[in-house]
Amino acid sequence: MGALGFLEKCLSLLFCSLLVSEITLCKGSSPDVRDFVESMTGECHYVNGTQRVRFMHRYIYNQEEYVYFDSDVGKFIAKNELWRIVADSWNNNPDIIEQERSAVERCKYNYGVLHSFTADRRVEPSIKISLMDQNEQPHAVQHTLLCNVFGFYPSEIEVKWYRNGQEETEQVQSTDPYHNGDWSYHILVMLETEIHKGDTFTCEVHHRSLDAPHRVDWHPQSSDAAKNKMATGIVGFVLGIVFFIVGLVIYMRGRKVQTSFHGPQNERFLPQ
Repeated sequence: MGALGFLEKCLSLLFCSLLVSEITLCKGSSPDVRDFVESMTGECHYVNGTQRVRFMHRYIYNQEEYVYFDSDVGKFIAKNELWRIVADSWNNNPDIIEQERSAVERCKYNYGVLHSFTADRRVEPSIKISLMDQNEQPHAVQHTLLCNVFGFYPSEIEVKWYRNGQEETEQVQSTDPYHNGDWSYHILVMLETEIHKGDTFTCEVHHRSLDAPHRVDWHPQSSDAAKNKMATGIVGFVLGIVFFIVGLVIYMRGRKVQTSFHGPQNERFLPQ
């Protein structure tokens, strides 16, 4: 059997297996036919809700699409002449064509199930500002402020940095929103800037879940390191007062005992 004949046979069997598996590995039966990977994707395209639904079923061979089903056309379409024989074979099979066309109704059903959980879902973001590289570069002129925005849905979001009321744009870098795996997203937006005492830095977030932009301010004296130093100083001061009072009480009690003690007098020391 030639390589093309083997491929045709493998693809004929592959159609049924792809209904339950997205990726299938076919092994060649001779040294002339190398192993290859077959995969597929199913896509539902919506216009004005379910007013118009288009189903696309794409078949991919070694990362190259070779044939696809288009519900708007109602048949399989080959991407090149080599795969036309496969497309024609599937188009002449009434069971396969009917199964592909019925996928449009499944798309409509899935839209109703998922719409309320996706398109209408709104989750407000949480915002936290922190200072990076404070310990690694204690005397650096430029510092990096990090605005951590997390737990929001949907993924479209806009984050801006302000310094003393003026928007910063030149030294701002951002990651792309990435999925947390729990139907929420996360983004990091960094500002490289000089920090002086009295500055006010603001991270402003625009998102569809918010009636108005959410703003969080950060001041140099309110950084985590400053708060820790202040807390340590307060604790030390309080402990110092406690120890001083305890020591003072012990000292005063000792003085009182010495003053109130009258021992027996020795008559030999009394004046004659």
